[in-house]
Amino acid sequence: MLKAVQEASIPPLELPSLVRVLAEHATRRPGSVAVRDATGDVSYADLWARAAAIADRLRSSQVARGDLVAVCVERSADAVTACAGVLAAGAAYLLLDPDQPPERVRDLLAQSAATALVSRPEHVRRLGLEAYDSVDIGAFRAVVGPAGPNSPTGTGGTAPALPRTTTGDAVSADTADTADTADTADTADTEDTEDALAYVNFTSGSSGRPKGVMIGHRGLDNLLDWYRDRYRVGPGDRATQLARPTFDAFVLETWTALAAGASLHIVPADVITDPERLRDWLCAQQITVAFVPTALAEQLFTLTWPRQEGGCALRDLLVGGDRLTRRPPASLPFRVHNNYGPTENTVVATVDLVEPEPCPGPPSIGEPIPGVTAHVLDATGAPVADGEPGRLHLGGVGVALGCLHDDDAARFSPDPWAATPGGRLYDTGDRVVRDPDGRLRYLGREDDQVQIRGFRVEPAEAEAAVRADEAVDSAVVVATAEEEPRLIAYVVLHDGTADPQEIRARLAARLPDYLVPAQVTAVAAFPLTSRGKVDRAALAARPVITGSTGAQQTERQPALLPLLSALWAEVLAVPSVAPDDDFFEIGGDSLRLIRLVGKARREGLKLDAEDVYTHPVLSDLARAVSPAEPGTTDTPTSAEETAR
Repeated sequence: MLKAVQEASIPPLELPSLVRVLAEHATRRPGSVAVRDATGDVSYADLWARAAAIADRLRSSQVARGDLVAVCVERSADAVTACAGVLAAGAAYLLLDPDQPPERVRDLLAQSAATALVSRPEHVRRLGLEAYDSVDIGAFRAVVGPAGPNSPTGTGGTAPALPRTTTGDAVSADTADTADTADTADTADTEDTEDALAYVNFTSGSSGRPKGVMIGHRGLDNLLDWYRDRYRVGPGDRATQLARPTFDAFVLETWTALAAGASLHIVPADVITDPERLRDWLCAQQITVAFVPTALAEQLFTLTWPRQEGGCALRDLLVGGDRLTRRPPASLPFRVHNNYGPTENTVVATVDLVEPEPCPGPPSIGEPIPGVTAHVLDATGAPVADGEPGRLHLGGVGVALGCLHDDDAARFSPDPWAATPGGRLYDTGDRVVRDPDGRLRYLGREDDQVQIRGFRVEPAEAEAAVRADEAVDSAVVVATAEEEPRLIAYVVLHDGTADPQEIRARLAARLPDYLVPAQVTAVAAFPLTSRGKVDRAALAARPVITGSTGAQQTERQPALLPLLSALWAEVLAVPSVAPDDDFFEIGGDSLRLIRLVGKARREGLKLDAEDVYTHPVLSDLARAVSPAEPGTTDTPTSAEETAR
């Protein structure tokens, strides 16, 4: 295969500027690290050689320009390589998470009508995807690029041909520097009058099914230009990839780093759930720029960080995915940037540099990035004055091409303020107010949509899944009014003997974890409003009751049970918990787990996230954990504690 790949050339069609830049990096700095994960380093030369080989394989399978190719690979260098190969073939990619339930993955694949699949044989078998003629991403690890002057491991050979522009000129290897290379690629002429599809990302849909958002290359290029110019990222930088494959932050993390010639470091899974370990890993890897979901960032704010001269190279921390409710302490050795943007606007629409404490008030979501316009409109579609609340509509180059099957088509409309003909607006459904200085402040949603662990969730989608259960006669799903909301399903059962926990277990086998209700509660009937409609507000206001708190315990309780019980109740925001409660079945999730670990350590317990995954039942966990050894350094030190 290697010889065939090295002799292959890319057809003379206009390829995306991102692909041309990757090829340029492979020529100018072939031995530089492009991606690093647990398996080792992938150089820019190897990344490009493998992407070119994947592109050839896809074209041989009749994948045409503009087709959609699904990539079902876990977070890894292989996932990055697979997506690069799809783009090099002139196609668009759809990233799927192999850790999601098989039924969910199959449903998304069917909805997308993808023409090809890149995955691993083990994922294909486990997820039931044998009907697809899949491409094995693992087969391309033997493909290597040519050895350059700064390549310690390259094997030499003939490089895959660089992509050519429509004029027939190959990308020059003598370009002055990375920034000039990116500018040259971005300004290349194109014969197309319409934007080309770059990728599809599925988000939760209000219609009861997920919707596939289609993003074009123009919006992607605009994002890459803004990122490079704002954060001054270049070949000497190290960036992180932490987000799940299905979270569009993958785009922000991955292509911005590689387009700039930086190295992309895949964050180990066991590090993500522990803020203290993540801090130590970021410092040890000498990461200079990173993105983290909002809730995790707020946990990182509480830790003590070494100064740059003490080993912390982090310069910029990008935050997004949820509402930022607190400011970082002034002691942090890096800047914090609050990013806002729906999937329908190519990941980021607005950004603000967050002023640290003691600056008053919650952080704003900032101002639009270049190429994006933000309009605050009233119910009639007219602009409101600064200082008046309104509904945020986004315009400019970042607006999505639309959604598969015309889902949410009503949210897209012609842009009367567009600088060029054909511009469109996207109605975000978010209420904001614009300050006199031009900054936007987020006020909340105008519909039922919520953010759960960084994912945009429509309760209607979870509700449709609950209603489809064989034991359910009718169902209502609401989000709790908490800082970190949870979904609660209230059901009227066909048979009063059905077990709500079994219903939840069936949902967990069909839905991604952020869509699975934290609890399923059986009711005789739903409360109604004076107009005869289900009173969802009354359901959302009900207290969350967990566990068999009245059950008699016949065996002696573990000594640490009372302490852990109190910590669970605090983290889960419930009145009490029972010894036989399962952390994840009564509302626990990865972010609440992070909080539990931190609180437990501050109480002197030796507890890791893995302990809770291994022993999710409270009484079992109480038997498994132990007090920390005297003098241990495991207990995280927070900025708050240091001040005291």
